[in-house]
Amino acid sequence: MATSCQKIRASLNSDEAFAVIEPYFIAVRDVFVQKGATKVGKTELEIAPWVHDSPRHFAATEESGLSIVAAPEFAELPEETVLAILAHELGHATDFLYPSTYVVVDDGELVKLPTVPRRAFKDKHEVQANVARSMQWKDRDKDQVERTADAIAELFTGRAIGYAGPCELQVFDRGLRPRRRGLR
Repeated sequence: MATSCQKIRASLNSDEAFAVIEPYFIAVRDVFVQKGATKVGKTELEIAPWVHDSPRHFAATEESGLSIVAAPEFAELPEETVLAILAHELGHATDFLYPSTYVVVDDGELVKLPTVPRRAFKDKHEVQANVARSMQWKDRDKDQVERTADAIAELFTGRAIGYAGPCELQVFDRGLRPRRRGLR
């Protein structure tokens, strides 16, 4: 019999949870920075109880890419889940800090597109192509955004993210069920 996803309660306050989560956050963030996502070095961790608004929601990334907010309950999860969720959230941060650079194509493969400074465009066609690329990136649906975060996390960590357990939480290398459509 499958167990249902149960909302957990924090046994730690925000400061205590921060002390538990911060070393993991710094370690995973450093992996992204060392592998070239230098802007992610400015991403910070915050703890806020409001984040755990559903049984499977423990962390979120601001669209600026500069803040990841985690619930105190996040500190209660197994280490492998904490690391995988942090990698996923840092995947979002990378996606937001390097807009329209990482694209998941139809077969699920992540493609890194070259970044070209606007002043380097040679003609109006290149400007139009860049605008179209930006519009496509902005118009992605939620599933595309989530799968892109997973793919970026895998690119930077070298470890695949799957979804396991009754809450379908991120894990590395085991339970490698891909993220199902509509999972929030």
